[in-house]
Amino acid sequence: MNELLLWVSAVASGTDATFKRKAAELLPSLRGGPAAHNRAMWAFGSLAHCEFGQAAGGGWRVAPPVFAAGDPATSATAVLCGARSDALLARLASAAAGRMFTLPQRGAPDLVRVEAASAGEMIGLAREMGIPVQWNAALAVLAAYRAPSPESFPETALPSGGWKVFRFSRSQMVWTASTVAEAGSTQRGLFRFTSDYGSRHIFRHGGISREVPPVVAKFWVLGRRQRAMRLDLSKGIASFPITVRPPGLLDRALVVCSGVLPSVAERQLVYSGVTSPVATGVSAALRNIGEGAN
Repeated sequence: MNELLLWVSAVASGTDATFKRKAAELLPSLRGGPAAHNRAMWAFGSLAHCEFGQAAGGGWRVAPPVFAAGDPATSATAVLCGARSDALLARLASAAAGRMFTLPQRGAPDLVRVEAASAGEMIGLAREMGIPVQWNAALAVLAAYRAPSPESFPETALPSGGWKVFRFSRSQMVWTASTVAEAGSTQRGLFRFTSDYGSRHIFRHGGISREVPPVVAKFWVLGRRQRAMRLDLSKGIASFPITVRPPGLLDRALVVCSGVLPSVAERQLVYSGVTSPVATGVSAALRNIGEGAN
């Protein structure tokens, strides 16, 4: 992933096709796992290195470098997000004088962390490097999130013929076998239609079918009282079932808390370094998503 991040930093932006080709060239394939470009898109998006899709004008765009930090009153530690180059990393190592740490991550570029003695020292280093500091970075990411409603996605006809159909279970939070007939008679529910050529996700709401992103629609199914997120703030941990990853900027906010992608333990995605204000903000955002489909 390091080489791919250096490439996107040098190129700056491009189409989905160029990113897909370069990811396939630089990353190993995983038998039975997600495609290389999908793994890279999740890692780069979650770690705030790149924007994809609508946020990048329909393609991809690397983000400018920034030090993502926490509350300046309690911590002067920051992680480097956005574009990077070998020259920038060398300058940072020299300027930080033993306060920069590079840690390998599985399935992601190396984590680059700076541990300053104080907020003032962090600001001084940022000025020397010409890289801004974003204090309370996770909360800043959350502030940019807007929960979509089902009505913001286009109506569509239900697929018919040749599809395997699954329904997302609210109680089990997994996909269960279903039928086209069940989908057609359901007033509210999320269905996945799969074939040899791909998958479609259809949300039924008030008897209307809409093609939707499943990462958001799952929380419409779970509703405002969702219990997907589990917290252990004494350890700074927030976890979700692997089938219910938090959408977009909520995932990014949780990742930016530590700069580390979530680990997987007992079929749970486990985010680390999570503070009470961030957990409260994520919980409120998930509740807002659920309320949007009432």
